Amino acid sequence: MKRVFIIVVLLGGLGRMAADIASQYGRIWEIKKSTSSYTKTWVANTPIMEEVTTYTISVQVGKALLVGTYDISEQQPQPPPDWGKGYAVKVQEEGDLLSVRSVTGQLRLHLKQRKTGKPMDPLAAAEKKRLDELDAPLQSLIGFSSEGSSKGGSAKGASQAASEPAPPAPSPAPLATGTVTVRSTPYLSEVFVDGESMGYTPAKIALPPGKHTFRVEKPGYKPWTKEMTITGGSDLTLDASLARK
Repeated sequence: MKRVFIIVVLLGGLGRMAADIASQYGRIWEIKKSTSSYTKTWVANTPIMEEVTTYTISVQVGKALLVGTYDISEQQPQPPPDWGKGYAVKVQEEGDLLSVRSVTGQLRLHLKQRKTGKPMDPLAAAEKKRLDELDAPLQSLIGFSSEGSSKGGSAKGASQAASEPAPPAPSPAPLATGTVTVRSTPYLSEVFVDGESMGYTPAKIALPPGKHTFRVEKPGYKPWTKEMTITGGSDLTLDASLARK
């Protein structure tokens, strides 16, 4: 009896592990960005600050809402610009890690919270096809079967296809965002872009192209505002000097 119980428990645990590892369809629910600074070191009584940009991404999977976070790094840049609310993705759980994938990018998050919400809208056939292609094995000699390759006609066709020049590589797409570094006097003032808090100075902020309104505030000082037009790939700096009230 004890052996039967142990086997049932082990099978149940393996089943839960397989459910965690298997990919599932999901939809982006919400993406939030926050920027913070901390003192990395001191040089001659001057603090050297390090900036950390953190993204919090919520994903619907069935009736569950999975919430994960990650810090921007060279390995994990900001989320793809098309990851808006309702965007279809593939989701995979591995313990406290959460992998979110689409044809435009992949991110690994630290799973922070699991909540129950309303059921996710079902995926359309085109969305499922696009996501299923992420797991499709790579194929070679597309259009040639092993049976056909043994025939002279197919071999001739393969030779002709090999002799054709490769199509030119597509030109790189324009950069989707620009960056603005906001500094201030006094230090650690709160930065707002288009009315949304983006953290405290010094702050490096990635923004889509277009006109944006910047506001810098700190208690005891008059707010500082400025409008600026951002272009894709730009790297700008704003120095805000706040006057006392």
